[in-house]
Amino acid sequence: MKAYSYHPCSENEQPVPIPSAPAIKITENILLQPPLSRRGTGPGLILFLSSPDRILPSSKTPHLLDPEPTTKWAEEGYGVTSITGVESSDIEQALTKALDALQNLEQVDTKDKFGVIVYEPKLVFPVSEAVAKDPRLVAYVGYGSFASPALTIPITLHLTANAPRPVNPPSTVTKVYTYYSTSAFFVLPQSSKYDPGASSQAHNRTLAFIRKALGGPTFDLDAIWEEHCYYEFELKSLAKTMATMVAEPYVNHIPTMTGGIGREQLTAFYRDHFIFANPDVVLQPISRTVGLDRVVDEFVFELTHDRVVDWLLPGVQPTGKKLLIPMTAIVAFRGDRLYNEHIHWDQATVLRQAGILPTHLPLPSGGSLRLPVAGVESAEMLSDPSSHNSNEMMSSEWIEAKTT
Repeated sequence: MKAYSYHPCSENEQPVPIPSAPAIKITENILLQPPLSRRGTGPGLILFLSSPDRILPSSKTPHLLDPEPTTKWAEEGYGVTSITGVESSDIEQALTKALDALQNLEQVDTKDKFGVIVYEPKLVFPVSEAVAKDPRLVAYVGYGSFASPALTIPITLHLTANAPRPVNPPSTVTKVYTYYSTSAFFVLPQSSKYDPGASSQAHNRTLAFIRKALGGPTFDLDAIWEEHCYYEFELKSLAKTMATMVAEPYVNHIPTMTGGIGREQLTAFYRDHFIFANPDVVLQPISRTVGLDRVVDEFVFELTHDRVVDWLLPGVQPTGKKLLIPMTAIVAFRGDRLYNEHIHWDQATVLRQAGILPTHLPLPSGGSLRLPVAGVESAEMLSDPSSHNSNEMMSSEWIEAKTT
């Protein structure tokens, strides 16, 4: 049994700084935020945000994992100017200042086209009028309850449930989405109307739209996921593993609810319960799908249970058993860093293979029930669909089989 341990002074554990670029104050209302990706450069976005007094704040602690829009878009790899609490009469002047600031920012690598996202519903039409006058603006996104503005550039609208249908019918350059919320602030984590699922969906749709309009930035998510797994399972470096993740990431192992929420918790989990606590692991690839901002990875996780593996089998002493576990990882990215991992597996097959879960349970009425749980066969059939027959559990022979 090979033992691993965390050595903070080792070469592989030297601190790796996460991207950090201080925001620059342009005016009282305009803030310039350089990209917060590891690449450090990208196209430019202008955000119109509500003044704090327009948002009914949530009574809950601010949502740690979903930062406010300026930081989120900077982590996606964009240079961002955010305009907050501007009056309608000042929009055109503010927009020009924001654009000029982005064009002059060294980290903005596309100087001739920019996107606008309006999070303040009452500014959707005034901003659209200013946008129509500047040829540098090539994509427009609005949140709220309103009819579609008349623009000739591509538009994406995120409408609330009570929104009127667009006066200007959707065209080849207009995309309309509707959400159950009756408040446009469902997308803002500091709002009492915040809806994590709808906010994530809206952000994903906006990201696809903005990337297409501005020509990026795009990242090799397959390679970034491979890099993360290499640091995690082969090099066994806590510092380098965490460096592949955003400022506040999380990991959720669904069956055992283990992992960590936020950088501090996740760092402690990786250090004390995962990277150095795992035995040698083999990841047998089955399939991988790479999307806009996430990877869905299907694999067989192979290990020998020769030590306590508390994230997988909490409280279970080593059994010495070899475990082959079909797993699926749904990995979300923000820019060129991991944002979260949702890891799924069938805990019943783990317990069966470890010899903890019996094949039969007694019934109160007498007799016994053969539990409909597969052991290593489930992994074998995932790797080779012809290795076992389908529907064996439904046969009377299987159901009636006794423990030997």
